[in-house]
Amino acid sequence: MHLIIFSNKLTPRIKYIFNFIFKDILKTELEFTGNSQYFLQSEHIKISYSDEPLGEELFFKSTSLLLSNKLEEINPKTISFGEYQTPFPVTTQSALPFDVYAASFFILSRYEEYFYPKKNEEEFRPSKSYQHKWKILDKPIIDEWALIIKSLIKKKHPHFKFQEKKFQHQPTIHFNILPNLPEGLLNRTKFIFSAIFKKENNYLSSKFDRLTGVGINNEQVLAEVNQLFSSKKTNPLYFVDFPDVPINYIKINGVSKTLTDQSVGLLKPCASDKQKMHEIKEGLVKLKKIHPNAVPVSSQQLEALKFPICYLNMLNSGIISDYSMGYSNVLGFRAGTCTPFNWYDLQLEKVTPLIVNSYCLTDYVLQFLTHDAAVKTVHQYIDAVKVVNGTFYSSWSLKSLSANAKYKKLKSLFGEMINYAGN
Repeated sequence: MHLIIFSNKLTPRIKYIFNFIFKDILKTELEFTGNSQYFLQSEHIKISYSDEPLGEELFFKSTSLLLSNKLEEINPKTISFGEYQTPFPVTTQSALPFDVYAASFFILSRYEEYFYPKKNEEEFRPSKSYQHKWKILDKPIIDEWALIIKSLIKKKHPHFKFQEKKFQHQPTIHFNILPNLPEGLLNRTKFIFSAIFKKENNYLSSKFDRLTGVGINNEQVLAEVNQLFSSKKTNPLYFVDFPDVPINYIKINGVSKTLTDQSVGLLKPCASDKQKMHEIKEGLVKLKKIHPNAVPVSSQQLEALKFPICYLNMLNSGIISDYSMGYSNVLGFRAGTCTPFNWYDLQLEKVTPLIVNSYCLTDYVLQFLTHDAAVKTVHQYIDAVKVVNGTFYSSWSLKSLSANAKYKKLKSLFGEMINYAGN
């Protein structure tokens, strides 16, 4: 037995968000129909999403967002729901006092971000987000709503069974590859000057870091991290940033050996709107050099993630898995979920093959907290994901995990995180 969903108008938006909630989060099968007679005669568990119920089914009143195929700026009205506000309120008779599917789609698609940048704002700021205003940024709210829907179905149909979904933990770690200095004094001088003028300072800043005692040896720290995960079921994903220099100058030998059989992706594949796809492809070529056996189809963008240009560039370059969805400087669930999802392109009104894996916590934010406050925060976010059996994603810089005294607190927090996550 499965669910049957009725709607007068089965739009791509409706199918997308219902599939995400019921298939991806709740792990159950469903079918759609616009035929009321077929729906009423069906023996499957019935849910309708329309203006009014057809019979005794579980009914959710629809609002206009999912029935539309236009991308136009909206300012959703809200209603109180527990300790927070929810958008798209509906009148009585509906199973919930708000349109949970429209609200989920609005957040998951990052609808509001399509209207940035605005005047005097280069990038979307989390403090401006609706989730921040509604006090739900710190929750995997769509997964929580999905569990409410599940309980409504179980109350009406106690014998209906959902497949179980298990909590997972997936840390991501990013680092820069350094270039080798060319042979000969003249060549070295040219290289350094060209690096300065290209603002390619990975090499120079890393040299400075080494001199001041805060630099790290990538190979050494990677080996230490691998040892940390030797007894765990989970392995970290690594994202690598390359210097803007010819491929012959890239320092790879030690890193290649350390990353054998590890999952490796490209860091910062679309740092700005002006970035060309060939630059992403060049990065993928360099990635292939350090890890020839890997299929480099994943990426992470820790600077401004701009919609929709960044994701379009990724897709057009052959990247089909992304770990950029999150805020590098603020804790929270940017897309309102801890379940991987396919990116929905609101300009073309279609589901894309790009799988989005959304992180909620970064070492950058933790470094400004006291040790006790940071531990409490890490526990809080892991607990929030465990409750809904989602995937807990976090983002760390490799240098934060080094033995350098400057990063002692962060390294300790990383160990606390992987132990508390428990797998």
